[in-house]
Amino acid sequence: MLTLSDYFTSSSHHQPRIAAVVGCYNNLMALSWHMPISKSPFRYAIGVRDENMTHSLLLEHRSCTLNFLPFSYYEEIDLFGKEHGGDKLSKTTLHATRRDKNNNVILDESDMVFVGDVIDTYQNGDHTIFIIQINETYINHDKPAQNVLFFGQGRYATLGDTVRASKK
Repeated sequence: MLTLSDYFTSSSHHQPRIAAVVGCYNNLMALSWHMPISKSPFRYAIGVRDENMTHSLLLEHRSCTLNFLPFSYYEEIDLFGKEHGGDKLSKTTLHATRRDKNNNVILDESDMVFVGDVIDTYQNGDHTIFIIQINETYINHDKPAQNVLFFGQGRYATLGDTVRASKK
């Protein structure tokens, strides 16, 4: 059994996090440190390590897309997290036939995509937190949303069926 200190200092401690793919210009990176932080205006926070290519691209381009892929693409998400630099998209079965107004990649197979601009940054521990003002959203209503949960160390899962509760 790991001590609490060992757990948090290991390369990838276990906790379920919804996986996303951040697209900044031509670069794609698996992202597990992210969350919505404001409903109105719609803002999102993402955490990126300084040594990642995505970090310097976000600082330079000040915009990105957040692509939420269905569970069936967990291997592609894993590749986007393990490979650094280069044309990762060409190594997958994914397609990017669209770009946002800032020329950032939008993955066709995504269940949902957020498009936004970096409005603030701050250093927090081993990551820089980028605050993204979400300007556009794309939702594919024709596909079931089976989110990809990342548990660390190459382990992925999904919750299964998606249902909508009726409003009373």
